[in-house]
Amino acid sequence: MGIAPATAFELGELVPQKDGAVACWSRLYDAAHLKAHPDQQVGAMGFSISYAAETAEFAEQYSFLIEARMRNGDVGYNTGPCSENEGKISCGVECDGGYVMVQPASDDGSMLLDLETSGYIWLSGGCGVDDPDGDGGFALESGKDDKQFLLRPMPAGTCEEPLLD
Repeated sequence: MGIAPATAFELGELVPQKDGAVACWSRLYDAAHLKAHPDQQVGAMGFSISYAAETAEFAEQYSFLIEARMRNGDVGYNTGPCSENEGKISCGVECDGGYVMVQPASDDGSMLLDLETSGYIWLSGGCGVDDPDGDGGFALESGKDDKQFLLRPMPAGTCEEPLLD
């Protein structure tokens, strides 16, 4: 199974425009993978995209949740909006908390998250280290082996649960 070439696609192809619709992907990197990639800091990752229909107060929106368990045991998460631009999808943390580019990776529903384009994404809620309402957190930075993450689709009905449990 190879990674599909990048082609234009829309958020509606990943998650239907139905209020409350959600799709999710995850991966637990096994010991063999981590041994083969000693510079990879991520030990497990979960990612979901959901759709909220327009209301009297808010425009329609796609949003994401990212969760990561690092090799050293640290766990972080964050959320924010997803947007389309020229056939590419980015999901980012507001107030310059970084972002990931998202694209389908194969016909089996796998998803490729690209961290290299932005260089980082802030994890553990809040906007970043200077956010007085944040909980500290840390930046997941694009390193030698933390540039792209191939995640597998999770079964329907499991996206409302913590993605890394």
